Amino acid sequence: MKRILVAPLDWGLGHATRCIPIIRELIKRNCTVLIAGNGNSLVLLKAEFPQVMFYALPGYEPTYPSDGNMVLKIMSQIPKFIRTINNEHNRTESIVQSNQVDLIISDNRYGCWSRRVPSIFLSHQLNILMPKGLHWMSTPVNFINRHLVKKFTHCWIPDYLDKDRRLSGRLSDYPEGFFRDVAFIGPLSRFTSVHVSSNKYDVACIFSGPEPQRSIFERKVMDQLEKTSLRYFVARGKSSAEQSTTVNEHSLANTEELQGVISQSPLVIARSGYSTIMDLAALGKKGIVVPTPGQTEQEYLAQRWSKRGVLCSMPQKSFDLELALQESNRYTGFTNDCSHSHELLERQLDRVLSQLN
Repeated sequence: MKRILVAPLDWGLGHATRCIPIIRELIKRNCTVLIAGNGNSLVLLKAEFPQVMFYALPGYEPTYPSDGNMVLKIMSQIPKFIRTINNEHNRTESIVQSNQVDLIISDNRYGCWSRRVPSIFLSHQLNILMPKGLHWMSTPVNFINRHLVKKFTHCWIPDYLDKDRRLSGRLSDYPEGFFRDVAFIGPLSRFTSVHVSSNKYDVACIFSGPEPQRSIFERKVMDQLEKTSLRYFVARGKSSAEQSTTVNEHSLANTEELQGVISQSPLVIARSGYSTIMDLAALGKKGIVVPTPGQTEQEYLAQRWSKRGVLCSMPQKSFDLELALQESNRYTGFTNDCSHSHELLERQLDRVLSQLN
């Protein structure tokens, strides 16, 4: 029985949620799964897989500015991130050795690899986009990023190989021949499309991501939403101990709860993170996406899918709920169901597992 360590990044909940289908497939194959992480992402996975062994990793715990320059704020935290990478690598080696781990699957945790066993780096962002005025940094930043990824045995991209179908667009581009073993494993969502006869809510709101921008986003939307007669549901990326909840508000909603809510809502308001894009595509939903200010990845994805007439995008600073609701009628939403049987993922899992001693 193979022992697999899965380690998602703690930068929001998306890295943890997209690991759920991977963990499910590993369990189907009678693998012993160990999950390592920290923060709310670990809390969420403990609720999803209570039978699995869990281990603590040091947290990156990024903070975003309430205003000002996002890039400068992130750059000021680089020394902390480097320490975290080194510490999580040491912790990973300890877990591998003490638990006889056969394989590591790391979702964007650069330190979660081992000299003892093969490791997989899971990421949709091999091409880091820099904001205007800092394009000159793109080459050195991407060189460092790819150098870190090359420490891993395999690199998996949760998207389609066909560029015309890609959800991530330019984010998943990389120089040909740069990595030893790269595979596109298809979009990963914990949700599957279901048909509902009627809608229980008018809109589902999902507020997650690092503070303080998560709370700023929530206040901006809720101050306007509470003045309407709309039926709404709120899911927050916070632990339940941090706040009280009402019937139509949840903290860390589990997969079944959140799928039920989104399936019964014709419209979703959320960040434009890549995992959210994959979830909306899997459920075939319309969305109003609000990128985190200054986060180039989210701004790019919001712009990409807005230009294609799929998702309505609106800046957080000037967010106007009434206008956004009107504008959203002009967008199609994701009409093609991406909640396939994870055939590409299954194929790569079988390939890698068959190579283990």
